[in-house]
Amino acid sequence: MLRMFREKRFFAKLVLWVLVGMLAVGVLITTIPSLPWVNTGSVPDGARQPAPEQQEQQTRLDQLQQLIEQYKKMSAERPGDTNVLTGYARVEAELGRLYMIEGQQAKGQEVLRQSAEHYRQVLARTEDTSLRLELADVYQLLGSYDQAGEQLQAVLQKEPRNLQAKARLGMLYESRQDWKRAAEVWQELAGEPDPQTKEFARERLRLLKDKVK
Repeated sequence: MLRMFREKRFFAKLVLWVLVGMLAVGVLITTIPSLPWVNTGSVPDGARQPAPEQQEQQTRLDQLQQLIEQYKKMSAERPGDTNVLTGYARVEAELGRLYMIEGQQAKGQEVLRQSAEHYRQVLARTEDTSLRLELADVYQLLGSYDQAGEQLQAVLQKEPRNLQAKARLGMLYESRQDWKRAAEVWQELAGEPDPQTKEFARERLRLLKDKVK
């Protein structure tokens, strides 16, 4: 049961990952239907009041900003400490992602670039598959697709059956609109015995059906 929950959370995060990445480079705006008030110069009354979700998100932003300050201080006190750098990178990645969701792209990209630098510093000292996948996520959010792909390929060279790397690669190809390669990845994953992976891959193939020539 716990495994299933973790897998569902991973795939939900994966979809959000590619959507935010597409938003960052202006792709998503052309792929979603217009909302009723878009381009009308008006906003519905209900949208004027901050929703509970928005308040919660602002609280999370405030918390992450406080954590950034704490990690900045720890980093100065313990330069080169990989545990500090890893925590620093992860907090920056989350903060940058939230900024992007909020539409504050300049802030988001700045923080994400700092996150990528801290991930690189850690990986220069120690090899870690999970951190490479996280760095690939950051590059994806920045729209640095080549660099994201390099990190994923580095993982797959060492762990050819790493499902998280393969799924990320499939979404990366989709965000680049490389439908053929994306379909190849999903076709491979659709043959995996894990039911969650298989279901997700088959759904991606269904959505790509009209795009693959």
